[in-house]
Amino acid sequence: MTNLIKNIEINPLKTSSSLGAAVFFLGLKNTVVLMHGAVGCASFDKVTLTKHFRENIPIVTTALNESGAILGGKDFLISGIKNVYEKMKPDFIGVASSGLTETNGEDIAGIIKDFKGGQDIPFANVIYAGTPDYKGGFEDGYINAMLSLLTEAKILKNKIDKKGKSYKKLNKTAKSVNVFCPFSFTPQDFLELREALDYFNLKPLMIPDLGLSLGGNLDGRGYLQTTSGGLDAKNLPDIYKSDFNLIIGLSLKDAVGNIERLTGLKTYYLPNICGLKNTDKFFNLLSKTTGKEIPEKYKRQRSRLMDAYLDAHFYFSGKEIALALGVDLLDSFSSVYSEIGANIKIGISTKVIGDIKYRFLNLREGDLDMLYNCGSIDMIVSNSNAKFYAENLGIPLFRAGFPIIDEIAHNYKHYILYGGAINLAVESADLLNE
Repeated sequence: MTNLIKNIEINPLKTSSSLGAAVFFLGLKNTVVLMHGAVGCASFDKVTLTKHFRENIPIVTTALNESGAILGGKDFLISGIKNVYEKMKPDFIGVASSGLTETNGEDIAGIIKDFKGGQDIPFANVIYAGTPDYKGGFEDGYINAMLSLLTEAKILKNKIDKKGKSYKKLNKTAKSVNVFCPFSFTPQDFLELREALDYFNLKPLMIPDLGLSLGGNLDGRGYLQTTSGGLDAKNLPDIYKSDFNLIIGLSLKDAVGNIERLTGLKTYYLPNICGLKNTDKFFNLLSKTTGKEIPEKYKRQRSRLMDAYLDAHFYFSGKEIALALGVDLLDSFSSVYSEIGANIKIGISTKVIGDIKYRFLNLREGDLDMLYNCGSIDMIVSNSNAKFYAENLGIPLFRAGFPIIDEIAHNYKHYILYGGAINLAVESADLLNE
C-alpha cells in the first residue's frame, strides 16, 4: 500500500458525532431527537438514518438562524423543547448540538439544567449530548448520549432517595443486567443477544434498545411522531436495581470506567462477541456468573460454526480482503476472518485502537479513497459508499456498517455469537465464489 499520508479525506468513513447521539436516543421509547442548530443539520441526519433503517426517524430542529448563531440560541432551544413536548408528548427529548451552536461557546447544558429546574409540572426527560461536528465522530456522539442518559438516571435516583423511597433490590427469580451495546449492532443483533441472555435466566435492560425501536415492527397505531419502542422511561430506576453491567464493543472501552462509576455496579467488558473464541468467552462468562450450563442450542451452533469454517475456508484460500469499517465491526469481522484463515490485506477505520492491528498486513485510519492504493484485492467489506470502488476494481462488495442505503434487509441480519459468525463466513464465501 502506497501514499499513506493524505491531506484531504475524499470519501470519509467518519461521520458526525450528532448522528451517533441520534442513534442512541432512537433506542429510547417514545423519544424525539431535537437537533440544536440550523435546519440543514437535522435534515442530513434524518435523511441518512431514514435511508439506512427504513423506519420513521423522529428528528426535529431548533431551526437556528443567523442572529441566533451570533447572539446566542437560548430562546431557540427553549422554544424548541417546549414545542416538541406540547405537540408530541414524548417521554424523552434527546438534544444534540451541532458545530454551529458549539462554536460560540454557549452553555447549552446550563440552559437545559435551568429550564428543567424551573418546571413545576411533570415533564419529559430532557437529555443533552454535546456533539459538535468538528470534534469526534459517530462513536463519540453515541457514548456522550449514553453517559448523559446515565447521569439523568442518577439524578432521578437521588431525587427518589431524598423522598425516602427505597432503591433496594426486589426479590426476583431472575438476575437483571444492564447491557450496553455498540452502535454497530443491527436491530437483529440486539434481539439475538436478548434471547441468549434469557436462556441464562437473565433479565436484560438494553441501554439503548434498537431491537425494539428500529427492528421493523409495524405499529397498529399508525404513524407515530415518536419512537415506538426501546428503553422505557419508567425503567430508568431499574438501572440501579440490576445485578451487574455487561458492556460490549471496542468503541465503548474508554466508557467502561464512567459507566461503572455512574451505576455503582460490578461491570464486565467484552470487546466483541463475534466468532468462535469471543463467543466462547461470552458464554463462559454468563455460565460462571449465573451458575447455569451453556444451553444445548448454543453448543449445537458452535459445532455448526466449526463446520461452516471448514466449508468456507476453501473459498478464502489465496484471496486478499480489504475491510473499511468502524472500529467495532473492524474488530468483530476481522476476528471471524482470522479464524477462517483469511488473508486480511488492509484495514481502514475511524480510529486504530487495541490489538486488532496484528490481524492486518496494513491498518490505517483514513477514508474509503485509500482502497485505490492497496494493490490487488478480491473483496471489499464496507458500507454502501464503497460500492463505486468495488465496481471500478471489478470485485464484490460485502455491505456492512453505516450507512447501507442501496440494499434492504440488512437490519434483519445478525453477525454476533456463533450464528452470526456462520452468516458472515458463508455470505463472504459465496461472494468470493462468484
